[in-house]
Amino acid sequence: MANMKPNTTKMVEIKKKESELKKEAVLAVLKELTLLNDPVNNPISKAEICRKAGVSKPFLYSYKEELLKPIDEAIKKQNQKLKVITQKQTFSESSKDKLIESLKRRIDELAAENKKLKKDNALLLGKLANK
Repeated sequence: MANMKPNTTKMVEIKKKESELKKEAVLAVLKELTLLNDPVNNPISKAEICRKAGVSKPFLYSYKEELLKPIDEAIKKQNQKLKVITQKQTFSESSKDKLIESLKRRIDELAAENKKLKKDNALLLGKLANK
């Protein structure tokens, strides 16, 4: 026989506490990304905040005033900063050429290192197989 009046108050309390902890985690991640102040390497986005805080997007949207509003404001500030950064970065042709040459050298170095590591890995696998 099923309980017609189940006592769910404790479960509701626990779920409310879990939601509060999740909200705090979201705000902490937002604060962290805001303090990093690096829109290129650490962008503020709803997806990134959800990933770092371990929550879903529907969770954010269920707390529009508490979570979405501060996130949207931070994204807006970040976008304004990105516009300023992109306006400042104008390169002359010679500096672009130098940058390209530098990047090509770096690619060649990394390719050589990759080749060496693959060779070392093959040698180690061979030694491991002989044991």
